[in-house]
Amino acid sequence: MSAAAHTPPDVLAEQRGSPPQGGPPDRAQVRRSPAPTAQSETYGVLGALSIMTGVLHAKAMVDHASHYWPFGVFFGLLTCWQTAWGVRAYRAQLSRRALVAGAWVNVAVVCVWLTSRTVGLPIGPWAGEPEALGMIDIMASLDEIVIVAMVASLASAAARPGLVWLRGGYAVRLGIMLSTASLFATTIGGHTH
Repeated sequence: MSAAAHTPPDVLAEQRGSPPQGGPPDRAQVRRSPAPTAQSETYGVLGALSIMTGVLHAKAMVDHASHYWPFGVFFGLLTCWQTAWGVRAYRAQLSRRALVAGAWVNVAVVCVWLTSRTVGLPIGPWAGEPEALGMIDIMASLDEIVIVAMVASLASAAARPGLVWLRGGYAVRLGIMLSTASLFATTIGGHTH
């Protein structure tokens, strides 16, 4: 008996250069999507958090626009930027420079929020008066702080020991927790003066 008699028909067809005739594909022929890496999971969480922060700022835009239209414009632009940046981060389509620039924008937004809650903003109908803390603004700022920390863990060549937990599975758990809390904040939170 020849060796060809013991060879499966799809292997013989492949050896001859013709497509296999019927039957399930060989395991080697099945393409599998690569397993997610810690970095790809971190980009996914980073994108989701930025999109969620954009949603929170959309709610703030509605609340602020009726009091002072420049605040509404600011929150509208911030919503668009954070959502677009989040989509690009989710798809891991950000250069290192765009990643770091996004972190700095989030730092600036947190600084504006801290100013508005401690000494008050110098413009607007309540200039110089600190605003009350609200669930939405607390969650948005917390999301932004985590975004900055995640960018720091991604942008550094070797993750600093304190930032390693912001990658992979830990990042996914943190992202799920923060996104859930942020969604909850949008349903119960409002803006008061």
